[in-house]
Amino acid sequence: MSGLVMAAIAESLTRLDAGVSWTTIVSATDTRPGWIRCSDLLVDPARLVGWQRDAAAAYAGDDDPLAGNSGLLTGQGLVLDWYLAAVVLPAVAVFHLDRRVLDPSPERLWLFSAVPGSPVAATAVTSTDFSCLPDDPAAREPAARVVADLPALATLLRTHLVDHARRALQVYAPTTRIGRRGLWAAVTDAIDVAFLTGGWISQDIPRAASDAHLMLGHTPPLVGGSTLHQIVDERGRSHWTRRRYSCCYLYRVPRTAPCVTCPRVAEWERRRQATSW
Repeated sequence: MSGLVMAAIAESLTRLDAGVSWTTIVSATDTRPGWIRCSDLLVDPARLVGWQRDAAAAYAGDDDPLAGNSGLLTGQGLVLDWYLAAVVLPAVAVFHLDRRVLDPSPERLWLFSAVPGSPVAATAVTSTDFSCLPDDPAAREPAARVVADLPALATLLRTHLVDHARRALQVYAPTTRIGRRGLWAAVTDAIDVAFLTGGWISQDIPRAASDAHLMLGHTPPLVGGSTLHQIVDERGRSHWTRRRYSCCYLYRVPRTAPCVTCPRVAEWERRRQATSW
C-alpha cells in the first residue's frame, strides 16, 4: 500500500479517535495483551459467553438476581451492543467524515479489552484498501476502488457491514435468548448511533442524519431506516437524538433509568431528560 493511501487511512482514523472519549481507534495493534482479531473471536463462542457472564456480573452485586442466570440477558445485550459499536463506528465515521469505505471484515478488525465484563476499549483497523469517490485525492492509488457516486458508496458500506454482522450473528445467536429480529435491530441501532457520533465529530449532524437515511434505507435484514431526529427540551432548546429498535436490557439493572432513546420512554420524559443536557 502506498504512503498516500496509508496516510489517508491513518488520517481518517486519527480524526475519528480525536473525536471520541470512550474508546480508542487506531490503525495497528500494540504490544499489550488483550487484543483479539474479530475473526478469531467469532470462532470462540465460549469466549463470547464468558464476556456475557462477566458483563452481567459487573452490572450487579453478588447478592443481586442480575448476577445469576436471570440477569444473563442483560449481559448478552450489552456484549452485543459493545461488539457492534466497536466494529461499526470506524467504518461509518470514515464514510461520513471523508467519503471513504474501509474494509470492516472480521479479518481486518482487532478489539482490545483489559477489564473482564467491560466494553471494548480500543479498535484497530488494519484495512489495506478502501473505496472512494472519483474526486478523492487518493482515487488514483492502486489500493483505491472508485465508485460512481455517494449512493453507490453508501450501498457498499451497507453491504460490508451487513456481511460482517451476518457472520457475527451466526455465532452469537446460539449464545443468547435474543431473537433474530432483536439481533438485527441491534445492528441497525449500532449503524445509526455511529452516524450520530460522526455528526458530533464533524459538527454537522444534519448531514450525518442525511447519510444515515441514505445508508440504512429500510433495507433488510436491517430492520428499519434511521431514527435520528431533533427533540425540544423543557427550556425550548433543540437536541439531536434517536429511538432504538433493539433493547439494551439495562432497564433490568437496579437503579438504572431508561434513557431518551428507549422506546419505553414517553415523549414528555424524553423532553425532561434532555433538559439536563
